[in-house]
Amino acid sequence: MPAAMARILAAGIVLLSLFAVSGGAAGGGRLSGAGALSCRNLTTLAASRTPKGRDAVQWSLGYLTGRAESGAGGDHRAFHGPDGIVIDLVGYCRRHPDAQVADAAVSFFRRPARP
Repeated sequence: MPAAMARILAAGIVLLSLFAVSGGAAGGGRLSGAGALSCRNLTTLAASRTPKGRDAVQWSLGYLTGRAESGAGGDHRAFHGPDGIVIDLVGYCRRHPDAQVADAAVSFFRRPARP
C-alpha cells in the first residue's frame, strides 16, 4: 500500500475513533461496539482470550495505532508490544471495572495540564 494511502487510512481510523471515544469517555453512552464494552469483560488475561475480550483488545489496538500514527495521540505512555498493551488494558480494567474498554485505551495518552 502506498505511504500516502496508508496515512489517509490511518487518519480516517483516528477520526472515527475520536468521535467514538468522545461520546463514551464523556459519559454520553453513545459509543457502541467493542469499545463500549464494560471493563468487567476484560479483568483477567484469560478474559482477553474470550470472544468479547478479543474484540475489545482488537478495538483497543486499532484505536491506539490510529491515534499514535495520525499524530493526534500527543504524549503517550510507552507501548510494550501487543502483549504489554493487553496487560496494561487488563490492569486498567481491574482498577476501573465500571469503565468502558474505550476508557482503558484512552488511558495510554496523557492529558495536557490545565492552565
